[in-house]
Amino acid sequence: MSKKITIEPVTRVEGHGKVTIHIDAQGNIQQSRLHIVEFRGFERFVQGRPYWEAPVLVQRLCGICPVSHHLAAAKALDVIVGAGTGDGLTPTGEKMRRLMHYGQVFQSHSLHFFHLSAPDFLFGIDGDVATRNIIGIALTNPELAVQGVMMRKFGQEIIRATAGKKIHGTGAIPGGINKHLTIDERDEFLKGADPLNADKMVSWAQDALDFFKGYYLANKDFVDNFSHFPSNHLSLVRKDGALDLYHGVLRAVDSEGRKILHDVDYQEYDKYIEEEVKSWSYMKFPYLKEHGKDKGWYRVGPLARLNTADFIPSPLAQ
Repeated sequence: MSKKITIEPVTRVEGHGKVTIHIDAQGNIQQSRLHIVEFRGFERFVQGRPYWEAPVLVQRLCGICPVSHHLAAAKALDVIVGAGTGDGLTPTGEKMRRLMHYGQVFQSHSLHFFHLSAPDFLFGIDGDVATRNIIGIALTNPELAVQGVMMRKFGQEIIRATAGKKIHGTGAIPGGINKHLTIDERDEFLKGADPLNADKMVSWAQDALDFFKGYYLANKDFVDNFSHFPSNHLSLVRKDGALDLYHGVLRAVDSEGRKILHDVDYQEYDKYIEEEVKSWSYMKFPYLKEHGKDKGWYRVGPLARLNTADFIPSPLAQ
């Protein structure tokens, strides 16, 4: 007799979801599904609204990564108002937007690493769920917990300084920005009292990397095989192939690292990418048209960026 296992809610993710595992009569897993249960609908919400509202409206998609949605809408409106793509903004405007986005990446990755992933590193994937969480980290490794909180705070303060507030700001507008960074704010980020300054953040980030390397060396077989499966990867890269988080061209590679999408203009994404809708999730399922639904799906995010980029332009990261 076939059966279905349901895990709901899925915890330690940025959002809400559930997992269903479909098992046949012989006990074999036929399909595993990740359901995104939050209704979206923003494509419809924005219809009929004044165009300049889009950057403020669509960022309500998320409270963790609103800057990405905010800037994506602003970049679309740059073209509408005649400012061109990212290359068409003033140098100050682009740098402010980049700083805003980097602040979000820093706080979001700090949240993911310290709050969502570190409990597994400290207590093991099979550890007691009652303690395998950020509270457990605070009780057993308070220094690590404090670092995670302060690193996220630093990123949030950068967002506040560039977007006007930490969540759902208004810093990016069609054609540029509407908020400047004061000299005092700049100096505070660069030279402020410990621990909220750039040097301390870099040092703590390196400590976090060393922490994970230690976990990896102690659990190499598990880490090498966990979630290891062949897939395509897609991300933005700079025109010279460098990793870029804000502006560039679309590149995709297959599981062997071969290019399958060759640095195309991101404004023409709909020529290369299609979205499938399924009845059991509000999340859409994008895939590369040329390769079809079954073979054209791809991963995005940090791993994809490393796999698609030729190099990282900052020496320390490289």
